[in-house]
Formats: sequence, C-alpha cells, structure tokens
Amino acid sequence: MDNSPYTFLVSGNNPVPVSDPRSLGLPPDADTRATIRSTTARRPEDTPLARVVAPRSAERWSRKAPSPFWIHDGPGGSPWCSVHPAAPDAYDVRAADGTPLARITRRPGRLLPWPRRVRWSAQLTGAPRPVTGRQGTSYAWFLYVVTSPVWFLFALCALLYAFFDGTTDDWTFGRPIRTRWRVPGTGTALDYRGVNKVYRFDPRRLDPRVAYALAVLQTWQRGS
Repeated sequence: MDNSPYTFLVSGNNPVPVSDPRSLGLPPDADTRATIRSTTARRPEDTPLARVVAPRSAERWSRKAPSPFWIHDGPGGSPWCSVHPAAPDAYDVRAADGTPLARITRRPGRLLPWPRRVRWSAQLTGAPRPVTGRQGTSYAWFLYVVTSPVWFLFALCALLYAFFDGTTDDWTFGRPIRTRWRVPGTGTALDYRGVNKVYRFDPRRLDPRVAYALAVLQTWQRGS
C-alpha cells in the first residue's frame, strides 16, 4: 500500500440517494452529499477516494444543528467510519465496526480578552497527545490585521460601485484559514491550503478516516 503524501479536496454535489441504505446501517433517507477526490482526478466521473453520506432530513448542516455523517470507501462503497455529534463543537469518529477512533473538537476563535485563532483538534484513541491545527498562520493574521483598513475601504468602494452598476460580484476579504494539523515533533499530518482549497495529507502520520472527517467538518462549517 502506498503511504506517500497526496492532495485531495472535498467536493459538494447534488444529493444522490443511497440504494438500500438499511443494509449499510444508514438512515432510510441517506444521501451522498459530498465526495473526497484526489487532485489528480481530472474528470467528474473518475472514482473518488471516498463518499460522504448524510441523512436527507438534515437539509443544511450547521454548527447549531449538526447531523451525523458517514464516510464510505470510494472505489468499493464499503463503510469506513461514522462521525456523530457528541457535544457542542465535539464529534466522535468511529470505525465501521463501532470502534472509537478519535474525538474531534473545535474551539472557536475570539478577539477579546485576547485574540486566539479557531483551533481544530483530534484526540486519537490511545494517543497521548492530540493532532491540532489552528486556522490561519500567525504571519497571515498579522498581515490581515495590518491591511484590514485598506481592504475595508476597497470593499466599501466596490459595494458602492456595485450598487450603481448592478453587478453582484463578491468583494469580501476572507480571514486567513490555512490550517496545519500536527503533533509536536512529528511533522505536519494534514495541511489545508485556503487559496487552492485543497488538503495535503500524509497517511504515515494520521489515520485517513480521521483526516477525511476533519476535512469534511471544516469544509461544512465554513459553508454553514
């Protein structure tokens, strides 16, 4: 088995009903909501690395109303793992046979009483230390704060121009979101690069099921 690092992305798609969901231990209204694809896959019909399944009853996933989801093997379609909400901003990842793999937690960012970045952590079962990633590098946040007056003025001018011109372009300046997950002393296991919206993953340092769960949660929470 090749354990070389590779890059992937989480692609949303129109929900596709799962055939015979009960035989797979899924809710009867289970749909395939997203796919995890290698960046080397050139065509939409190429087999994905994994498929993300969620119940249709959860019309829109959000932090306030999270729903469970399941990750299935892309080529074979067999269940890989499940991700269930355990507490506010906490999710349990379990293998297909129910074995606990990790607990993923999200600590919100804040400005006061002191600034801190959004932090994602995965405490692996049996591991002494969690895999942790903070959104945005320190350097990117410094540039964001320093240049924010310029971007605010630019966005305001663009908004006024759009009002008179009738265009609908989005000129908002997003916050830094690059995230590197690592355990101190072991190197980076998962690296989200916000510009290209891809994840670079090293399977030697993290279980792929946990890496995919982190990627899906981060992607869905950005869009919620």
